[in-house]
Amino acid sequence: MFKHLQQARETGFDVYTVHFYGLRRNNPSPEMKSEQQSVWAPTKVQFLYKHLNGRYYVRTYAGGKEKWTGLKTNLLSVAKNRMREHLDAADRMKNSGSVAGTVEKFRFADGVALYRRDLAAAPLRPCAPKRKNTGSGLKLLLRTWKGIEDLSVRKITSRMVEEWLGRLKAESKPHIPKGARRPARHSVGASLTTLKRALDAVRQVLDLAVANGQLPANAARNATVQSFTRKLFKAARREKAERGGLVLPSRAEFLRIVAAVRKAGVNTCIAASEFIEFIAYSGARRNEAIHVCWGDVDFEGERIHLRVTKNGEPRWVPMVREMKRLLLEMRERRTAEQRAAETGILQIKEAQGFITSACKKEGVKRFTTHALRHLFGTTCLEAGVDARTTAAWMGHKDNGALLLKIYSHVRTEHEAAMIKKVSFESA
Repeated sequence: MFKHLQQARETGFDVYTVHFYGLRRNNPSPEMKSEQQSVWAPTKVQFLYKHLNGRYYVRTYAGGKEKWTGLKTNLLSVAKNRMREHLDAADRMKNSGSVAGTVEKFRFADGVALYRRDLAAAPLRPCAPKRKNTGSGLKLLLRTWKGIEDLSVRKITSRMVEEWLGRLKAESKPHIPKGARRPARHSVGASLTTLKRALDAVRQVLDLAVANGQLPANAARNATVQSFTRKLFKAARREKAERGGLVLPSRAEFLRIVAAVRKAGVNTCIAASEFIEFIAYSGARRNEAIHVCWGDVDFEGERIHLRVTKNGEPRWVPMVREMKRLLLEMRERRTAEQRAAETGILQIKEAQGFITSACKKEGVKRFTTHALRHLFGTTCLEAGVDARTTAAWMGHKDNGALLLKIYSHVRTEHEAAMIKKVSFESA
């Protein structure tokens, strides 16, 4: 027996665990007890122990059984945080009173049925009801993880979740737009949003299994999966940055594009130019802009009310001079019926095709509709507006942290103007 204990010291905890439980059942001798005490060192935190190898383990009890779980850390502060999920899992298992036979009958497909039921009954924001109702993350999960529906929720481990997510990222193919022959220019496979939706679907389904007493803990939410996803998403962001940063037109190029769209010679070219200018002058998202009605425009207060927003909270944005001029011209061109308070200001919902054609014609590097929102944020910062105020106009709640990180793309001409103000001469 001492030979096995010595081997456990050299190889790790797993070998010793088997003999440790055996020694407790077989009434170990005082020599054996001294060996056990030398391997384990209790801490000041209840249920937390430190092994001879320097790592921390948590000792839990559930269903009349004792369980030792490695926390995979040598730091006491990290161990305290990680042990909470195991203690909570043991408490849930005690309170649920679930039996092993009952758990085996609860498959992942049963959790999917509960998830779809709750998804259909959940209140949705008016800005994106269609995407959430389709459950795109759940569809992707069931399509890429073969056999998961027939799998018992108890048999799903964190390692299985990590392998599936890594396989999804590695084997995903570039996106081919509807009606196109070739993939999108900058697409290399599954985007961060796609990966997060699929992972969130796994977590939501397993959360329902935990809530129903069929699972002691969610394997998709433990520390190892979180660490793996952070590394995976960091690598994906680096790939995205290497493909090229955000493309913004200069102010002169923007005005050239607007003029080219207005003279395109098709029926909706005027409406397209109004669409482009409205988003650039307001900083609104596309879905926020298309829901603005004439009743939301306050000409006296020189501001616009965005009722439908990404976070579901309406906000007001001020009118710049160009926006006020644009709205007055639009109102003059509309009939009395088209100027009704409940009538939408914009007459089309998309203008990316016009932007792409105008960029090709004018020799400007192609940019997207959403880049017009970036253009608004950048122009405000260049004009001297503080980041906190600009962030409030754009609907951010972090007081400008995201704005300074993503939206402050200072262009070359602005840098040239700013450097002229720098001088080492005495005042």
